[in-house]
Amino acid sequence: MEREKLKSMLLILLVISSLLLTLAIWNHQPNFELTGNVEDLVDPQIESGHRLTRSDVLKPIYVVMHNESYEKPIGLANKPQEQVLFEKVSDYALYNFASFNLDEDWWRDYDNRIEIIFATELPSTSIYDIFDIDQDVSIPSGEFSRIEIIFDHDGYHLIFRNDYDNRVIGANLQNYTEETRRLDDFFKNEETVDYVVYRSSRDTNIYLPVEFNPNVLLFSYMDIPIDSFRNFLFPTPSIVRSSRTADGNSVLIDGTRELIVDSNRMSYTNQTNVEKMTDSEINTYDLFDQVQNFVNAHNGFTFEESFSYFLSRLEVTPQTNRVEYTLSYNGIPIFFDPQISNIYVSWHNQEVYQYRHPLITLLEQRGMTREATNLIDTSSVIEILSRDGYQRSAVYDVMVGYRVREQTGGQGQVFELIPTWYVKGVSGWNPLVIPPEYTGGDQGAMGAN
Repeated sequence: MEREKLKSMLLILLVISSLLLTLAIWNHQPNFELTGNVEDLVDPQIESGHRLTRSDVLKPIYVVMHNESYEKPIGLANKPQEQVLFEKVSDYALYNFASFNLDEDWWRDYDNRIEIIFATELPSTSIYDIFDIDQDVSIPSGEFSRIEIIFDHDGYHLIFRNDYDNRVIGANLQNYTEETRRLDDFFKNEETVDYVVYRSSRDTNIYLPVEFNPNVLLFSYMDIPIDSFRNFLFPTPSIVRSSRTADGNSVLIDGTRELIVDSNRMSYTNQTNVEKMTDSEINTYDLFDQVQNFVNAHNGFTFEESFSYFLSRLEVTPQTNRVEYTLSYNGIPIFFDPQISNIYVSWHNQEVYQYRHPLITLLEQRGMTREATNLIDTSSVIEILSRDGYQRSAVYDVMVGYRVREQTGGQGQVFELIPTWYVKGVSGWNPLVIPPEYTGGDQGAMGAN
């Protein structure tokens, strides 16, 4: 009898213990520790950056109108209006694309047209982005750096051409008569500037403006934190270590990747992706698309209003695939200093190999300073280009852009935008080399010019 009572008591205790354990489990709040460092979970997007579409960066650097009633080609004196004009052109409905050889004799004699000129050669596939054309429309393969809109013509209304090939792409325009009339009215209602024509080393036209704005502009700036780049470019940011170079720059490394930080720019290299695989060559449009997605993934286009980036170089070579974006202010390119004005991506094997990006953003305008003392006139530029130094070199284009320079002394934390003549050659856009006699023998006044 006593044994039965003992068994009953033990059974009751077991049931009570089970209920208590179940209740404890229900009320328990576990405190798990993260297996990874919280640093690895930081959002890598640049807070002040932007995403841009392909059409956002496919912008011309200048627009020229030819008309038989004008003595010289003309352009718009107000550069931002070129972008307004291009937006109107981008709304065109195009059809009937075809590829053919251009009759140069006919072309040189035909004066009624508008030229829209880009900073680099673009693949014909980018026409889909510029004009928002349905993918079902067939566009021949090729490259172009100029769009020609022809007035009063019975054949093709638009021509897409480059500077080194006689092969072009033609297209027709819906509402052609009405659209060209609007273009003509647009120029008539705007202040214009004359262009002087100079023949390039490719035997194509270069257009040099007779008048331009010589004012030096001042801008404040903002630093871009390096943390977003580190969190985006390194797979495991928590293992990244920092050191210093001999010249005082910071270096972030994880054993296979390296990010060098100087005062105004960062340079990243992925050492595991040094070799470019030639057996899976990428075409220029896919290169452009992949790099654009890469920069957008971390809001990599850093600029404030009135500034923006445009595609300035697109190359597929045996050594490296390269894409560059250049900063502009109100439609005027800032070709120098690349430390501040240029985003550079070298792309191997469908991913980044090298990446260079500014670490400052130019902000609101502080005012206007002096007139640019060494901005020589157009006739002097043509004289310099006709000398032996440039006659033996490749000269593809010439224009007035900005160079950016940090102001020393005075207001502090200020950068200058200085109007400067630029020449496009094999290595891209570089400041015109001006002999001393054109600056009164004052070498110090030349600066980066």
